[in-house]
Amino acid sequence: MKKYLICGIALIVFTNIFILGGVFYNRSGEPTAQLVLSEREARLPYLSGFEKENSGVGLSISWRALANKKDELAYYNNRSINLTKQQLIALGFTELEVSEDGWAQERTLFFALEYNGEQYQKSLANAQSYYEKALARFELDTNDEQLKYAKERASEAYQQELHRNSRLFFLEAAQDYKTLATKYAEQSNIVIVKGNAKPYFNDYSKDHSLHLRALLVNRINVPAYFVETLASLKTSRGQTKPDYSVTVNWGKRLEPWIVDIQMN
Repeated sequence: MKKYLICGIALIVFTNIFILGGVFYNRSGEPTAQLVLSEREARLPYLSGFEKENSGVGLSISWRALANKKDELAYYNNRSINLTKQQLIALGFTELEVSEDGWAQERTLFFALEYNGEQYQKSLANAQSYYEKALARFELDTNDEQLKYAKERASEAYQQELHRNSRLFFLEAAQDYKTLATKYAEQSNIVIVKGNAKPYFNDYSKDHSLHLRALLVNRINVPAYFVETLASLKTSRGQTKPDYSVTVNWGKRLEPWIVDIQMN
């Protein structure tokens, strides 16, 4: 019994050393990127009783992709981009995987994400155009309830895009880190992370696309000394509007950690 206890303790110690070693390595040297995100991109958990926690609290990274078509809105959860068959093969997928009858497993790629840049401005312009078109149709017949409803929905979507939706957008994927790091070396609003993706073929439109499944690390642990500060903003879902900024570093393993949190 004592032998098993010693082995169990040794395993726990070894695991902790391995984890801490990974954290130390990730944070050693200069960070690969630093962004100051808002509550729109680094989101509080939807939990009541958040203010009672002092450990194990994390902020989720909210990101998305621009709509595939100009007349579509880049909704919060849009995670699909149109690519050609050749572009998918260049990402490491095989001919069979990207064929009409193919099936592929998720693959880990490097993602370039842009914060509050050209992609967000395009999305904002799309939302504004979408609203203006809906408003123009409604003004032709103000008694039409469907046109009124469409106008209200478009207005709500535009306001969401202005004030609530994430401004962290997917730019492109690559098989290796260096390709993206070299291309975006001069842009301080770009972060390169790891994420899982898989190809998809649409039988109806005959289009190929890449489904961006998830970031490998999508949750940033909040240091205990910041939890009380955040707890003052969140008591239960929907009751308060958070207003803070989070300075986040990404390290050698492209994993994020929080450097600072400021109330706005």
